Amino acid sequence: MQENRRLRLQSAIQEELSQVVSREVKDPRVPPVTFTEVQVTADGSHATIFVSILGSRVAMPEGATEDSIREADRVADARMDGCIEGLMSATGFLRRHLAKALQVRHVPTLAFKEDRGFENAQRVQELLTKVKREPAVETESEVADADKSDAS
Repeated sequence: MQENRRLRLQSAIQEELSQVVSREVKDPRVPPVTFTEVQVTADGSHATIFVSILGSRVAMPEGATEDSIREADRVADARMDGCIEGLMSATGFLRRHLAKALQVRHVPTLAFKEDRGFENAQRVQELLTKVKREPAVETESEVADADKSDAS
């Protein structure tokens, strides 16, 4: 498959799925989702769709305990797992819809995966903020230099 055609197919799949899932998929496991990326194989036989549930992992307040953070992560993971299962169970319906809408000879098989890009970026931002707030940790050489200057 030519690169331009593959890119157009990826874009069309992402647009169609965004519309049809929000309107016609009635599975209670599938909340409002965002399809962040679609990757179609070079031969056009398989499409991997990356899914994100916005707001599923909220930033924890300053005094949050490790247990509460783990529990929130567990709930978010369970919600995403249920969403992926719901989307996979609707794959036949989605492929039929894509066949009508895209007018392609062979509709690719669909696989859904969690897109953790936003969450990873959020986590990096939290860690950078934490590092910025903490006082600088002295290295051994700085401690040795300070001891030498105190001794003289």
